Amino acid sequence: MKVTKLVALLAAAGLVQVAHTAYAAEELDRVEVTGSSIKRVNAEQASPVQVITARQIESMGARTLMQVLDNLPAAKPGQQDFRSMYTGSDGASQANLRGLGAQGTLVLLNGRRLSFYGAPEGFQTQFVNIDAIPAAAIERMEVLTDGASAVYGSDAIAGVINVITKRSYQGLQMSVTTDHSRAVKAFGEHQLSATYGFGDFDRDRFNIYGSVNLFQRDRIAFSDTYLKRPEQFYVNNPNFISNLRIGVGSEPGVMNPGSLFVFDSKNVRTSMAAPGCNNVFTSGANKTCVVNGLPNQFDTGPKSERATGYLAGRLNISPDMEGFAEFVYTDVNLRGERGPGSFSSGQTINWYSRNTGTKLNTFVAPFLGPNNEYNKLTPELQAKMGGAAGLSYLLQDAPGHFGQETTDKSYRAMAGVRGTLFGSWDYETALSVAGSDSTVFQTVNINTVGFEKAFGPFTYDPVSKRSFIPDHPAYQFGVINEKNAALIREAFPTFDIRSHTKLISLDGKIEGKVATLPAGDVRAAFGYNLMRESFETPGNKDAADGHITQQGGSWFDGQRTIGALFSEAIVPITKSLEMDAAVRLDKYPNFAANLAPKVGLKFRAMPELLLRGTYSQGFRAPNLAESGEGGVFAQRGGMKDTIRCNETNAIANQLKKSVDKADQDLGKNLLNSNCSNNIAGLTPPNKDLKPETAKSGTLGLVFQPGKDFDISADYWLIQRRDEIIRQDFQELYDQYAEKYGPTLAGAPGVIRSPITDTDRSNVAAAAAMCANPANAAACTGKPLNYSVGLLAGMSNSYLNRGRTLVDGFDIDARGRFSLGEMGRLNLGIAATIMNRNKHDDALGDGFSQNYVGYYGQPKYRATFNADWRYQNFGSSLFVNYTGGTKWAYDKTDEENNNPTSCTAADVALPANLCGGAPAFYTVNLGFNWEPIKTLNLGLNIKNVLNKQPEYDPNGWEGYNHAQNLFGRVFSVSASYKFW
Repeated sequence: MKVTKLVALLAAAGLVQVAHTAYAAEELDRVEVTGSSIKRVNAEQASPVQVITARQIESMGARTLMQVLDNLPAAKPGQQDFRSMYTGSDGASQANLRGLGAQGTLVLLNGRRLSFYGAPEGFQTQFVNIDAIPAAAIERMEVLTDGASAVYGSDAIAGVINVITKRSYQGLQMSVTTDHSRAVKAFGEHQLSATYGFGDFDRDRFNIYGSVNLFQRDRIAFSDTYLKRPEQFYVNNPNFISNLRIGVGSEPGVMNPGSLFVFDSKNVRTSMAAPGCNNVFTSGANKTCVVNGLPNQFDTGPKSERATGYLAGRLNISPDMEGFAEFVYTDVNLRGERGPGSFSSGQTINWYSRNTGTKLNTFVAPFLGPNNEYNKLTPELQAKMGGAAGLSYLLQDAPGHFGQETTDKSYRAMAGVRGTLFGSWDYETALSVAGSDSTVFQTVNINTVGFEKAFGPFTYDPVSKRSFIPDHPAYQFGVINEKNAALIREAFPTFDIRSHTKLISLDGKIEGKVATLPAGDVRAAFGYNLMRESFETPGNKDAADGHITQQGGSWFDGQRTIGALFSEAIVPITKSLEMDAAVRLDKYPNFAANLAPKVGLKFRAMPELLLRGTYSQGFRAPNLAESGEGGVFAQRGGMKDTIRCNETNAIANQLKKSVDKADQDLGKNLLNSNCSNNIAGLTPPNKDLKPETAKSGTLGLVFQPGKDFDISADYWLIQRRDEIIRQDFQELYDQYAEKYGPTLAGAPGVIRSPITDTDRSNVAAAAAMCANPANAAACTGKPLNYSVGLLAGMSNSYLNRGRTLVDGFDIDARGRFSLGEMGRLNLGIAATIMNRNKHDDALGDGFSQNYVGYYGQPKYRATFNADWRYQNFGSSLFVNYTGGTKWAYDKTDEENNNPTSCTAADVALPANLCGGAPAFYTVNLGFNWEPIKTLNLGLNIKNVLNKQPEYDPNGWEGYNHAQNLFGRVFSVSASYKFW
C-alpha cells in the first residue's frame, strides 16, 4: 500500500495528522476528502470525518449499509427496510445522523447526490435509500459529522455520508455469505456478489469494472416469533395467545361457517356458531365458531430480495484529461403475507379521499336480513333483533391473495471528465441522471364497488340504521370455491400506489493555487451545480374516488430547477495555523436565495497535538412532498382519544371485577382497546413554507503521541430553526381538547363516528354485570356509559415551527501494535456522549426540557473493536453499546411512568426494570482464514452472548425494535479471486 494512501486514510478518519511525520509533503499526492471541494496533501481537515473501510464493515458483521450505520455512535437508529411495511416508504432504509432525521442527513455516492427514494416516509420525509448503494463495489464510507451546506447545499445539516467505490479493479472475484439464527430458525440473510474488471489504467489507458450484488432476507412469519417476546409482554397481555385459538379454531382451508350475532333491546350482544361449525368456543351465553388465528397474522419480517448492479469506467484521454462514467441500478422487492379478509357486520371504517374533499367517507359492513338464505338464527335469537343477524365470517376462497408487496427500481447514470488546466489547476465536471420508481401493491383494503358486487346490492333501514345484503348474494357463504375467489379479488383488490422521483444534475468545479503566502500556498475552488428535480405520485384512481377503504389516493406532482454557485479557500495563516472557508449560494423557486457559509480553523499547537474547530450555517429546502401540488389522505395510527380511552377502560376494569368469567374475559379484551386507534388524516401541501435553517459548530483536538496511537475528541452543536413539520395529530388533539373540551365538539376538521352497536353492547354488559347482586361490591358509583363515539378523522397541515438544539461530544481513539512474530493488533474505541436535546415548539414557552436520558434519547453510545492479524489468519471483536434511559418520554410522561410507579406506557413493568430502560450491548466475534492467497474463508458470530431484548411497552410487540429477537447469529462467508 502506498504511503500516501495509508496516511490519507488515517488522517481522513480524524486519527492522525501528517504534518509532523517524516514524509515530505512533496512526495504525497493530493487527495479528496468528504466535506471539501479542494484536494489536499494533508487529508486532516478542520471538520471531523470518520472513515469505515470495507474490511471494518466485514468485522462488524454488517451485510447492508444500514447495519453499518447502526454501529456508528453518531448515528441513531433509522428506518430499516424489513421494519418499513406500512410506513409509506416500504422497502427502504434511512440514515439518521445526530437524531435529526433522515431529511437532515445528506447521502452521496462518490461525492454526488442520488435521487430520493420514490415513496417518502409518512408522505413527507424524502430520503435516499441507503441500501440501494452497491455494497460489493465499496472501498470505504466517509461520515462527516458536521454541517456541510456550504459545500453540498440543502439537507447537509447533521452531516454527510459519502459512500466511495473502488476507483478501478482488475480480475474476477466472487463472494458468498449466509446468516442464520438458532433462536428464530426462519431468519436468514444471504448474499452473493461478483466483481469483474479489466484494463490497466496506467498501461492500457483505461479500466472498466462492474459488480453485481444479490441479497435475500428470508420471510419470518408471525408464528416464528409470537412465543419469543419478552416474558412481561405475556403477563400484561394475558389473552394474547389464547385469543389466537391455537388448537381450538379451524385450520386454514377448512370451511368455517362463521358466527351469527344479535343485539337485543337492551343492546346486549348474543352470538351463536353458525350451523355446521366444528370449532365452537363458548364464553358465558355466547358461542362462536373460531379459527386458528396464528397463520392469519401479518408477517413479523417480510421476505426481501435486492439486486444491485454497478458499472464504472475510466479512460485516459490525454496526459491532462481523464474521462469517467458509472451506472448503478438497484431492484428491491419486499413481500409481506397476511391472512384472508373477513366479513364482519357492523365493522366501521372512516377515511378521506382526494376527490371527495373534506367529506369523511364511511363504510359499515352490512347485516343479514330476516329472510337471508344464510341467516340461520335460532328462534330465540330471531326474536331479539327482528330476525336480522350480524355475521362474522372468514373469506378463505383466495389463499395467498392478501398481503403487501413493494418494488423499487432506482438508478443513476453519470459521466464526466476531469483533468488539469494551465499546469496546476484541477477541474472536474459531470452530468448525472438519477431516479427511483416505487410501487406499493396492497391487498388489504376493501373496494366498496367490488364489495357490493360480491355481497350487494345493499338496502338501508333508517329505523335500525343498518344496511343489509340481499337474501341471495353472489358470494356463497359456507363453501370455498373459485367463483367466490374471483369475487373476493374484486372486493379486496390488489391496488397500486406508484411514486417516481428524478434528479438531473450538472456540476463542475476548478481548484488550484491562487497565491503564495509565507506559510504556504493559498488554494481555492470555484464551482457550480444545476439540478432539475421532480416528484410524482399520481394516486390510485379508485382510492382517489373514495372506493378503497383507508386509502384516499394521496398524490403529489412537483418539479423545480435549482441553481448553485460555491467557492472554497484554504489559507495557511502561519506554519501552524490554517483556515478553510467555504460559501455556497443556492436558489430554489418560491423563496429567496440561501447563502450558506462555513469557516474552519486548525492549529498545530505542538507536533503531537492538533486543535480544530468549525462554524457553519446550513439549510434544508422544503421538499416537493411538502410544498408541491397534491395532498396526503391517509391513516394515522396510535391516536389516543383520551375521553374514549378512559370511558372504555372504566367499563373494562369494572368487567374484570365480575364474578362471571365471560365478563372478565370481555374486560381483559376491552382494556386499552380504545387507547391507540386509527383515524383518517388529511394534509395538504403548503407552498408558503420557508427553508429550515441551521447553525452548527465543532471544537476539538487530535492527539498523536506516537505513530501507533492517536485520539480525537470533538464537541459539536447544531441548532435548527423553522423546522418543517407535518403537525402531529396527537399534539393537535391535545390543543383542541384544552380549547374545546374533551369531546372536541366544535373543533375544526374533527369528525367523530356515532356510538356503535358494539359500544352499546359493552355498556349493556357492564349494566348486566351490575344487575347481579354478587357483583355489588364492584358496582359502586353511577352506571358507566359512552358520551361520544370514536374519533374518526382530523385535518392538519405542514408548518414552519420551532427549533431544535442538540450538542454533545465525540471521542475516537485508535492504537496499532506490532506483536512481533505473533502478528499485529489494532484496537479502537469510538463514543458519542449526548449533552442536550431541546425543542422549542414556537408556542411561546421557549426551549423545553433536556430530553437526553429520556426514552429514545440515550446519553451514551459507543463501540469497541479489536483486530488481530497473524500470517494468513485474522480475528476481530466488535462491541456495540447503547446506554440506558428513563421509561418516560418527557417530564409530563414521567409523572405517571417512573421508578415508583414501576410502569412504562402506563402498563406494569417487571421489578428488575422499574429503574428505567436498561443499557444494551452486543458482541460480535469474527474469524478469517486465507488458506491460499486467492481464497478467503470467514466465520462471524453476531451477538455472541445471545443477548435478548428486555420488555419494553413503548415498543411495538413489547420490545425496542432497535434490537431484535434473533439472538446469536452465525454468519459464514467465502470469497475467491480467480485472477
